[in-house]
Amino acid sequence: MARGRGPFAGGPEQARRQLVVAAEECFLDFGVRRTTMDDVARRAGVSRPTVYRYFSDRDALVVEVVTRRARIFGVRAREYISGRPDFPSKIVDGLGYLVRGGRRDPILSALLQPDNLSATSGILTAGKVAERLSFEVWEPILIAAQEAGEMRPEIDPQELCGVMADLELMMIGRQDLLDPDGPGVRELVGDFLLPALAA
Repeated sequence: MARGRGPFAGGPEQARRQLVVAAEECFLDFGVRRTTMDDVARRAGVSRPTVYRYFSDRDALVVEVVTRRARIFGVRAREYISGRPDFPSKIVDGLGYLVRGGRRDPILSALLQPDNLSATSGILTAGKVAERLSFEVWEPILIAAQEAGEMRPEIDPQELCGVMADLELMMIGRQDLLDPDGPGVRELVGDFLLPALAA
């Protein structure tokens, strides 16, 4: 495909990146519910039909924003989790690490604040986006734990990642409830989730 002129002269991938940046700015300024495709178009300096050429609706933009940011962070998270000494610390410390990272990311944190949480989490859970992103991080770790006899073999890693994704979304968004560095998260994960997994 030939490269054109104007704001998207770099081709389709650059166009998608620029629209994602515009959407991120709008989500920060207006919130998820109040952001429209017109807002994104104005911020990107293009027409609304141009935005629709790349993204079918606002939900698709939310998915793209979260997916791009989560995958960048997910590489570091997997390295950190893999370096923990045993299965319990992988689960407990790993979830804490993911929650801290989500809270420190200004876009993810904003998308999962209480006033945006229901809209964002609904989008991410309806299409199993959060589960899929969680699985990308956890799959090799969980399978290795099953092969080593540390995790119950009958547990489906994909389904478990759905549960862990829900926990992460809740803990990232509800900063008023849980401190990922405090005893709350360690107790929640260590006392309730971990015993259900251990072989």
